[in-house]
Amino acid sequence: IIREDTQLNFSKNSYLIVIGSVKFEGSQDKPIIFQGKDGQWGGIYILSKDELKSTLKNVLVKNISGINDGILNLESGITIYKGDIRIDNLKIENSKTEDAINIVSSKVDISKLFIDSAVSDALDCDFCIGIIKRSKFYNIFGDAVDFSGSKVSLNNITIQKVKDKGLSVGENSEVFISDSSMINIGIGIVSKDGSKTIAENIIIDDYKLYAGMTYIKKSFYDNYST
Repeated sequence: IIREDTQLNFSKNSYLIVIGSVKFEGSQDKPIIFQGKDGQWGGIYILSKDELKSTLKNVLVKNISGINDGILNLESGITIYKGDIRIDNLKIENSKTEDAINIVSSKVDISKLFIDSAVSDALDCDFCIGIIKRSKFYNIFGDAVDFSGSKVSLNNITIQKVKDKGLSVGENSEVFISDSSMINIGIGIVSKDGSKTIAENIIIDDYKLYAGMTYIKKSFYDNYST
């Protein structure tokens, strides 16, 4: 448990691992801050068991570079494995990792996730179920949101200044997105490898290649995407 008005400063090669669940609950005026003492630091790894519930509320995470320590090699700034995760106002700034946040095999309830400046992907959900709403992804050099094997609904999502895909839906995922915008991007929505994507009331503007694409990338997926 970490409460409001807490600031943790990590040295370059340090990181935080929690086996179980977390309750990081700051306030809007006094958020919890995780940052590097002198620049970059490893990040956070939450390894849950028995579907424990974790909460990240009013949290700011800055300057993450991933965890590389012996056999432990995580290329995400925040990695969450299994369990239920509730996010309410989490901001991630200046990620130097493959994924700013990677959530795996979890139930997700995400509101107000803000990711600003990532050198690769912003949010990666693998085998997740749940909802994502009122979130923004800005200045992303990879994909803004990437799904694999997931069933997720998105609403009120803002994606802006993204080099690659705004929304990447793959590997038999089922995604519904509504009332959202994607502006200044490489590709708007990609649905591939047997996935199903439904988009309703979406603005896609200033794209470099296509507003939408569907294709088979991995040959062992027989079904066409829609």
